[in-house]
Amino acid sequence: MIRLYASELSGNAHKVRMALAFLGLDWDERATDAAARRTDAFRALNPMAQIPVYVEGDFILRDSQAILAYLAARHRPGEWDGRTPQERGAIMVWLSHAANEIFNGPALLRAERLFGWSVDRERAAAVAMRILPVVEAHLAGRDWLVGGRLTIADLAASPYLALIGDAGLDLDDWPAIRDWTRRIAALPDFPAMPGWPAEGGE
Repeated sequence: MIRLYASELSGNAHKVRMALAFLGLDWDERATDAAARRTDAFRALNPMAQIPVYVEGDFILRDSQAILAYLAARHRPGEWDGRTPQERGAIMVWLSHAANEIFNGPALLRAERLFGWSVDRERAAAVAMRILPVVEAHLAGRDWLVGGRLTIADLAASPYLALIGDAGLDLDDWPAIRDWTRRIAALPDFPAMPGWPAEGGE
């Protein structure tokens, strides 16, 4: 049985949750709060004391982007992680954006508002305003980020963009991003996420 150490409101955890649900895999989700992440038992799984952590038998993997890459290679090779070198490179660009600009912009603004994190709000807002127009322009006239289909690029990049309302931003200001995140939420087996707007409503 797959174990996923996560928390309900973690966008990074939700990336993995979506992948598992769309793959039709069963998993045992272990709610892991900040106190649990400081324990020796958890640090043995992830010395960085972060979620998500994916455990499958003796195999342990941390970092949401890495977990997505593993699940794609194991269960949807080519379809989810790129059919050509060009697609693979393009997907990696979006995994990088997810870990860098999207996290250091919209995700940090959300973490400050929801969880009381101490962040450089001015810098996070500036990063958000750099990456949001890039994503919006890329999605104009496209349904998906790469290859005309769902890939791990979409799974990696979407949660903290779908949740920008929690960051004090208005998703309706970014209609291509809004429609893309609603397309993802409309997919069969999409696992609900608090704050992620569905088609036709907030």
